[in-house]
Amino acid sequence: MNSNFKLKNKSLLTSIKLFLLFFFIISSGYFAYNAYQLDEFHDEYFEKVNTIYSVSRRFGSYYNNTGTTPIPKGTHDYNGVSVVVNHFSNVKVLSKGINRLRSQLEQITDHHIWTIAVFENPATYAHFDPVRPEYLQSFKNYEKGSVMKRIIDREGLKETFRYFYGCNLKLTERYVEDGTDKAIRTLYYPIYNKRVLNALLVIDINDDLLSTDIAEYNKAHLTVLQRNPSAHSFHIKKLLPCATQDPFYVGVNLFSVFKFAFFPALFFSFLIQYLTKSVRTKKFSLQRDHMTHFYRRDFYEKKFQKQSDFCLLIIDIDNFKSINDTYGHEFGDDVIRTVAKRINQSIRQTDIAVRWGGEEFIVSFPSSMTKEQLQLKAEEIRYMVQLYPIQNLNVTISIGGTVATNTSFSQPYKTADKALYQSKHNGRNQSTIV
Repeated sequence: MNSNFKLKNKSLLTSIKLFLLFFFIISSGYFAYNAYQLDEFHDEYFEKVNTIYSVSRRFGSYYNNTGTTPIPKGTHDYNGVSVVVNHFSNVKVLSKGINRLRSQLEQITDHHIWTIAVFENPATYAHFDPVRPEYLQSFKNYEKGSVMKRIIDREGLKETFRYFYGCNLKLTERYVEDGTDKAIRTLYYPIYNKRVLNALLVIDINDDLLSTDIAEYNKAHLTVLQRNPSAHSFHIKKLLPCATQDPFYVGVNLFSVFKFAFFPALFFSFLIQYLTKSVRTKKFSLQRDHMTHFYRRDFYEKKFQKQSDFCLLIIDIDNFKSINDTYGHEFGDDVIRTVAKRINQSIRQTDIAVRWGGEEFIVSFPSSMTKEQLQLKAEEIRYMVQLYPIQNLNVTISIGGTVATNTSFSQPYKTADKALYQSKHNGRNQSTIV
């Protein structure tokens, strides 16, 4: 029972070590993979943002090359774009350009554009796609141009015309819009001509864009990148192009890596154990006798043929046929198992025990022994077998043995077999070494 407990503990300890090994390997590899993909995602996302900027800037050319048409005061619809006119004005017809701009941006952002607006300077009219109460509220004080002035002053866009080849536009920090409770970022692009501000392009982008892109990237690349990870995780924290606040903050959380690695590590540790056990079982069945756990004759006889030095004992159970006939084959099998167990308890792990026939065994001792030493070992084995009855039956064995050098297996085998016959002939339950 104590032996079984030790074996179970050893097996459990092996399982734990194997799991921890795979867990460490998978976690380390998966973390490195995510760290690499984090850089890739960063480059991909920043490229997307720059593409949004590039497409938005092209709207300036469209604006400058578009004519005007007189429109009375009120709210008008042109191709799905609302034009809000505060008083009768000559209004630039921008609906086709705004529609094209939205179509291009929706393709880039996967439909995360919230609003596109164009405010004229002075603020006599504005274009909205779509028109929403929040923007209309901001557009009320049109005589003083307060909506334009407030945006220009707040975002510091007065001098952007000087930096046409740099960030001549501005991406705001993330904020929650009043009235809608939507988290958005706003892109402002002032359109200047001869250093005079003609109009302001405003694009509201749903802040879920980053989260959506992370989710899609994780799905496509089998990563676990996270937005706003814990401070102790590996992450990238950089300002987005043309932004001054609220940086891009994406990283790899170790807990997510460990969570991902747990089940693969568990699977592979069980798989390796299963395969190892299967190989051992297959190997055991090919090499070992199922009943006694001694080597099989057809496996080990080939090894004997390659030896040149021998120290052999041939062991045979006395009167075994009579035991089988009297008590039945199941009892006879139990006798064989018990005798084999007692033989095994009398030899070392380095010694070789082979089930040679039904009730006959060969024990080979790798180290050199004298005849006297072999005789003592034979007597020890014989004594251990007959010491206690097997199911109330006194069972004995007869042994024949020999020590030989520089010879083939057949000769010492014949000699030991003759010695065994002599033990049988002299009354059994004895050993003979020649």
